[in-house]
Amino acid sequence: MAKICFPHYKRGDFASLADALKFLNRETYSISRYTLCEIVQYNTCYRNHLRRHGVEDLIVRLIEEAPQLKEEKVLLHRLREWAVEEKLADYDIQCFNIRDKVTILGHTFNGLADIREHVELYGRDGYDGLHCWSPTEVEPYEDVHIGHLYENYPVFDSYDLGDDRTYQNYIFGNSPIAESEMKNAFGVSHRANFCMVHENIPEEMLPMLYYSGDGQYMLLATK
Repeated sequence: MAKICFPHYKRGDFASLADALKFLNRETYSISRYTLCEIVQYNTCYRNHLRRHGVEDLIVRLIEEAPQLKEEKVLLHRLREWAVEEKLADYDIQCFNIRDKVTILGHTFNGLADIREHVELYGRDGYDGLHCWSPTEVEPYEDVHIGHLYENYPVFDSYDLGDDRTYQNYIFGNSPIAESEMKNAFGVSHRANFCMVHENIPEEMLPMLYYSGDGQYMLLATK
């Protein structure tokens, strides 16, 4: 059985699908109907199975790995609906803990903090377009280069004024990131919470990483 990881507010990495379902059933009154879809979408073992063999064959595999899933009619029904609605891209999208080692363009980063510390170019949307700037102090890696596109959390009232969290997207290249590349990346469609990692990324923009600014999990799209 494969280890799995999916974005969850409390815990999303488990040794198996069966362990994940046991935890979720124990911790919550009912499992979110979208949870199984996220597990399939963000774990290549299931994602590839769905693309190659279809949803019914995938469900057989999922129930073999987690027999208790057979009784989760709502989860299975939603998975079938989602498999029809969402056309999976030919690239991979994987979920990682932000402390996990991740290899991008041949370079192994020691978690999200390592990526943040080596950003060479920042970009944020303004009223007159994307504004880019370089940090005053940064020691870039020689073999991989990083650009960071972000948006601040929304401010709804005075309680939000001290919130410095941001929605974060990262792009990577083997040569220094140019401002034109940042603008091209910014043209990728944005989903909720400024998420640019989804099933409709132009392949030339890969790899791309997203972190919501909160929680322990990030999404990485790679060829």
